[in-house]
This record gives sequence, structure tokens and C-alpha cells, in this order.
Amino acid sequence: MSRIRRCFLACLILVCAGAQPALAQVVPGWNTKQFSLERIDADRVRLMREVEIEGEPGSPNAGQKFFADDLDFNTRTGEMTARGNVVFSTPTSRISAESMVFNTHSKMGTFTMASGISQLGEKSKPNLAMFGGVLEPDVYFYGDLIEKIGPDKYRITRGGFTTCVQPTPRWQIVANHATVNLHDYVVMRNAVVTVKDVPVFYLPMLYYPIQDDDRATGLLMPLYGASTYRGQSLSNAFFWAVNRSQDVTLMHDWFFSRGIGMGSEYRYALSPQAQGNFKAYWLNEHEAEINGQLQPARKSSQMTGGLSQGLPFHLTARARVDYFSDVTVQQQYNNNFYDASRSTRSIGGGISGAWRALSVNANYQRTEQFTGENASLVTGAAPGITLAYSGQKLGFLPLYASVNAEATKFLYQDKRATGIADFGLAKVDFLPSLRAPISTLPYLTANATVAYRTTYFSESLDPITKRQIETPVSRNYADLRAEVIGPVFSRVFSPNNAIADRLKHVIEPSWSVQRRTKIDNQNLIPTTAGGGYDTIIGGSTQMTYGLANRIMVRKTGGAENDPTSAPREVLNVSLKQSYYTDERASQYDTSYSFGYLSRPASPYSPIALIARASPTLPTAVDLRLEYDPVAGATRRVLGFGLNGTMRWDVLDASAGWNRRAYSTPTANGATASNYLQSQANMRFSGGKVGGTALFNWDIERSVLLNQRYVAYYNAQCCGISFEYQAFNFPNTSNFPVPKDRRFNLSFTLAGVGSFSNFLGAFGVGTQ
Repeated sequence: MSRIRRCFLACLILVCAGAQPALAQVVPGWNTKQFSLERIDADRVRLMREVEIEGEPGSPNAGQKFFADDLDFNTRTGEMTARGNVVFSTPTSRISAESMVFNTHSKMGTFTMASGISQLGEKSKPNLAMFGGVLEPDVYFYGDLIEKIGPDKYRITRGGFTTCVQPTPRWQIVANHATVNLHDYVVMRNAVVTVKDVPVFYLPMLYYPIQDDDRATGLLMPLYGASTYRGQSLSNAFFWAVNRSQDVTLMHDWFFSRGIGMGSEYRYALSPQAQGNFKAYWLNEHEAEINGQLQPARKSSQMTGGLSQGLPFHLTARARVDYFSDVTVQQQYNNNFYDASRSTRSIGGGISGAWRALSVNANYQRTEQFTGENASLVTGAAPGITLAYSGQKLGFLPLYASVNAEATKFLYQDKRATGIADFGLAKVDFLPSLRAPISTLPYLTANATVAYRTTYFSESLDPITKRQIETPVSRNYADLRAEVIGPVFSRVFSPNNAIADRLKHVIEPSWSVQRRTKIDNQNLIPTTAGGGYDTIIGGSTQMTYGLANRIMVRKTGGAENDPTSAPREVLNVSLKQSYYTDERASQYDTSYSFGYLSRPASPYSPIALIARASPTLPTAVDLRLEYDPVAGATRRVLGFGLNGTMRWDVLDASAGWNRRAYSTPTANGATASNYLQSQANMRFSGGKVGGTALFNWDIERSVLLNQRYVAYYNAQCCGISFEYQAFNFPNTSNFPVPKDRRFNLSFTLAGVGSFSNFLGAFGVGTQ
């Protein structure tokens, strides 16, 4: 090399090493600092000794930084090669590696033996009751090779990822190949889910959402279960977040002993006046031997859902479907006790609207209640329309007019193996009335009402055979009613204790009398009209008398919006009874729950006791008891319902005892019943640990029908849930296995969560 060339290179190195402003252009668009420089050739620059370069403000590289011990840069191709403690950071992500090759022109690169972290959303974002603490929205990933193949897209070879923020992640998903699209998804092939380094699930393909918001498309965590009837089962689900207002969940259940089930759920909430939820499920069972009995192959389906839609002109449309094709499948597969014991399917919908004093409701309703595998009762309105015009004052007169009208095609079909008996008919009803307020004093309220009702039935009863025939009939009668509430007596006390500063005791008597004129063709009116609820005994007078006691308290001194400082009712106890001049009317008085259609005719109704106690805001006890003074000593208590609830910081509990007794066998075959049910939900450590215990006990038959226990543990990034159920239906032939034991296991991962299958595992629906 000539002396001139050596001097030129030496001067160039000295100039570059001593002139920092000129070095800003060594890597175009980047500021370069903390380095020593060695020029290798005309196109390549080598930067050494704790190199740091940062994207210039306002450039596409703004906010990005490179750190390395040694860095080579090709000024012509833009290729950057870094070695030793390599770190590449952006405002939302950071990658550390042993070495790196990065192109400043394409913004793509490759990192070897690397690990990274990316922030997906706001820090300290409150969780959605899925985890026990605060969900840190970060994703950690690592691999032998990490390739940056897009602005926020990386390809990982022989690595894994997790959203667990613990120093030692409690769970992770490892795979041979993975594609991470930050703020969107992770796709992995041959993925293995590990918890505490223990393999849990293998998935040939995994789509894992890591979107910024709480609605991300992807696979939900599988649910494992076991049952005496169904055998072991595995449930999977795919959640598709269509947009912020719509989503679709696809579900698949594999029952090892019985077959497969597939379902879908569609939900939307376009506005408060436009929302809906629909589920559909198909079950394909193959032939199998269960409990020593050969069960045939069969196919069944189930659909549930509803919608509400606002329409122009102050109208609202609504629809509801709750349908299953096989009642035995409904009872054998559902984990939820209510659904397993339910034997009613229905479909309905309608349109309603209100304009000042006028309201209109047009509806269609079909309900089928199964009394056996091949027997059912169909009721409903197909279709029906009701109009109500109420509360309009007549000029200066102290009278208020109301009109109610109805036109309905009633369904009433008794389906049996021997055939179908159809008692359906059309009914048109018109009921105008006038109300006169006699007294509006604070301590005395009195009203008188006069009404005239005319009803048309498309069919009638044959006066001799009492069978329903296709001959129309009309019913007309006048209805006069007067009711008085009061005089009301009250007294205020000032106990100034821990319960109340002020206490008010109110005694409120009530009395009413109602007279219906004689109906000449009473024996021609069909009794199935409206399902039996429209049976009127003409020419009778009914008197109802009652007494209510109420205690209200107020505790002052709390905060301005503290609910405990507002007046509240802690006790309400009321008694009432009715007297009928025609004792047949006592059998059709629907205001008495246990006496209706279940006791012989009597001039007196049962004595009804209704009480509600709420000693504290989160605690309440309700009691309804009906006592028959004319029945035998062992049947005087026709029935009662006792239900209580309480809510504390760590416990929500409810219990109920419901009993019904019949003085004589009823025409509809109803029998005595006596049930006890209870449920408790417990939460500890801020919701990280908890569980549910539930049972239903048939006291009449000394059988524990259902017991259910759920336990869960949720950490900051993952959780696990267990469920055990035991069903016992010894008095029905619909169950090939009268006793069924079921077990469910589910994992929860941050960003994915868990789900309940269509059959109601863990007592909830899809998350």
C-alpha cells in the first residue's frame, strides 16, 4: 500500500472516531453512540465495545434500539450483524439473543438462542373474574431461532411461549414451529401444554389469541369429564370474535362410551334494543352396553336462545326457543340439575308496543310438557293478541275507565301412545270496567270497580256427555268489586341501638268483596279454555280479609350514599283468607298457590301466611304457608315454601324447603312432594380459591337426588377447576342408569380462559 493511501485511511479513521455528528449517518436513520469504530472496507463498518444505536425521532425507526458488544453494518445492503449480549427493543417489545442478523431496509431479522417479551395492553388491567389478581397483559416467548418476518410478526423454531408473568412461569406451550403475530394470535404446530413442566395436553395445531382487547378468536382450553353413563369425555371449543358486538363459539364433545356431540352458539348485542343469544347442539350416539343393558344408537338435537329487537313506532319484537328432540337425552346428559330434571320444551315470540294508555301484545307460544317418554301435554296460544287501555279519567267525573280485549287460538292437546286428544279452541274476550276511588286518605284507601265481561268460545261442552263439541258458545256476566285498605295504624320508636336509630311499626288491615252475576249457560263453557285458568263460577260472592304487619328501620350517621342509612323494611308478615258463597269457587282461586285445584270444594279458602324478614341487607328469609282448617289433622298444612339467602364477603348461600300435601287425590294425578335444596358459593384470597356446594333432597322419598361440588384455584396467569356430581333418579324409567356420577376437569390460561360445554359443566355457559 502506498504512503498516500495509508495516510488517507488513517485520517479517515481518525476523523470518523472523533466526529460524532458524522457518525449519525453510519447507519442511516439511526443515532449511533458508545462505541469504537473500525473501518473494514468501503461498504462495511464495524462498531465495537457496548454499541448502542437508536432510531432517529420522526423516522420509521423511532423508538427502536439495538444493544450489542460487537456490530457489523453493511452500508450498501443495510444488513446489520450483532454478537454478544444482543438486545433489540421497541416501545412494546424486547428481544434478547446471543447473535442477530437484521436488515435496516426491510426491518426483518433473525435472532439465535433468543427470548422476548411483548406488552399486549395496558398494565395493571383489571381481570374479568377469570383470575385471582391483576392480569399483566404480557406475552413471553423464546426459541433456538426467532425470525422477525413482519412489523409485529415472528417465527419461532424449537421454542415456546406463555402469558404467565411469574418469575418461573407456571405454564407454557412448547412447539417445534410457531408463528407469533403480536396483538393478534399465535399459531403452533405439534404443541404441548405444560403445567409446572408437566405435559398436560398435546395438540397437533394450536391457535392462541393474544389480542389487546378481551375478545380474541382462538381455541379455548379443553374440558375433561367422566360419567357412569357417558364414559370419559373430552370437550373442545373454538371462539370466533366476529367484532365487538358479535361472536360465535363452535363446540365438540367426544363421549368415549356413547358417541360425539357438536354444537354452536351465536351471540350479538348491537344495541340495548337489539341483542340475542342462540345455541344449537347435535348428539350422535352409537350402540353401547350400559349397566348390563344394550342401548340403541340414536340421534338427537337441542336448541335454546332468545332475542329482543326494537322496531319503529315504539314496537319491540321478542322470541324464545327452548327445544329438545328427545326428553330422555335431555335428562341423561345435562350436568345442570334443573335442565336434567326439566321435561318441558317451548317455542314462542311476539311483538308488543305501548302508546300512552294503550298497550298491544301479539304473541305465539307453544309449550309441551312430557309426563312420560311417549306422553305429553301441549298448551299455548297460536297465535294470540291482547289490548289494554287503562286508567283514563272521564272528564270531570271521579271515574277511571279501562278496557281489556283478547283474541287467542288456544292449544290444548293430550298426547298419548294411544292417540292425540285435541281440546284446542278459539277465544275472544272483551272486558270494559269503571273504577271509582272512594277514599284517598293516607291512612285509608277505598276503591269500587264495576265491569262487564263477554267471552266467545269456538267450542262448547255437550250438556249430556260433557264432551267438547264444535258448537260456539258465549259467556256474559257482570263483576262488581270493592276493596278497602286501612285504617292504617303506625307508631315510631327510637331504640338507638346497633340495628336502628328509628323504628316504625305499621298495622295494615285489608278487606274486599267481589260479586259475579249468574251465568245461565255455566255447564256449556269448556273447562280447558286457557288451560283451565279461565274457569268462572257465576252467581257467587267472594270476601277476602287480611292483616299485614310491617316493621321498617333507619340507621343514620352513614355516608351520604350508604344504603344502610336509607329506610328499609326488615319484617313483613301478612295473613289472609277468603269466603265463598259458592264453595266450588274455592277450587279455582289462583291467589292461593297450594289450594288451587288440589282440595275439595269448601266455603273457605286456606289461610295464607306470607312473611319476609331481612334483618341485614345481605340476608333475607321468605315464608309462604297455607293452612286448611277443615282438612284432616295430618293434611291441614297444604304446603309451604321457606327460602333464605345470605351474602357475605366470602360466602353466598341459599337454601329452600318446599312441601305440598293433597287432602284428596287430584284429577291431574298430582302427588305430595317434599323437597330441600341448598347452594353455597365460597371465595377466599380475593377470589383466587373458592368453590360451590349444592344438593337437592327429596324428603318425601328419602332420596338425595343431586349433589354437586366445584372447587377452583386461580393464580395470576392460570387456574384449575374440579367438579363432582352424583345424580339419583330411582323412581323413573327414563334413566337406564338411575345413579350417575360425573367428574369434570378444566384448566384456565391467561388470554384463553376456559369454557363450559353445551351440557352445562361447572354450572355455567360459554365464557
